[in-house]
Amino acid sequence: MGYLRPSIIYDYIDYWPITILPILLVTILRRASFYEMVRNILNIFLIVVVLIFSFGHIFDSKFLTTYKFESFFENNELSPDFNYSLLIDVDGKINLNSFQGIGYKAEIIDQPGNIGYPEAVETVLGEPRAIIFRELETSSLLKVKGWNINLGNQNIWELDIFSLDSDINLTDIKLSPSKLSGTGEIFLGPNLEIDNLALSGNYEVTVPKDLSLLVKGQAQVPDQWLKASVGTLNNPDKTYTVVIEIIDGSQVIFKDG
Repeated sequence: MGYLRPSIIYDYIDYWPITILPILLVTILRRASFYEMVRNILNIFLIVVVLIFSFGHIFDSKFLTTYKFESFFENNELSPDFNYSLLIDVDGKINLNSFQGIGYKAEIIDQPGNIGYPEAVETVLGEPRAIIFRELETSSLLKVKGWNINLGNQNIWELDIFSLDSDINLTDIKLSPSKLSGTGEIFLGPNLEIDNLALSGNYEVTVPKDLSLLVKGQAQVPDQWLKASVGTLNNPDKTYTVVIEIIDGSQVIFKDG
């Protein structure tokens, strides 16, 4: 249905006395005189079991074995004295948001997909210091749609992200020059702090009225935006504070938020 991961198979096997054994009993007792009554009772029982397991998967119930695997981690000990470069390259969805504080948080998007659970690799030298999110080796039945990632708004981040069908929320975050590649939606905020953002791929970008930006490159913009020699301005009466560069071959649509 698009909501239940194939890992439900593992949970069915793990709870075999109530999931598999009733099916075997129906087969074994098919010649018994009371077969019809037993079959009806077991069918009702199995329907209830299927519903319980299905809702358990939808609501991440911890009684299911596969939901006991650690799918969330964080690091709230990053130093505000360093800039951090976040590198992600996955054929899945990234939901990126920010939170009040320092560090990062990550968890899976608990829907069927084709990427594994995330892990973070950090460097302790260099400027900026790199943080790489990569896939763990994961059973095909446990793979998910993507990852939810939250970044502290008290750190300065350089983003280099490739992802598909993603939601990138840049409403309250400090960024050094960054690059986003792939497809999805990008939401800019009035308090966004960044000099340059490069976009490569197919994106829909929502721009608040209080944010003044300059768009360089080919993009679809609202009719009221002004096309100038340096690019396209959304607020021509104000000095732009953000530059967005569209890489050749991209299809980017801007709209007023």
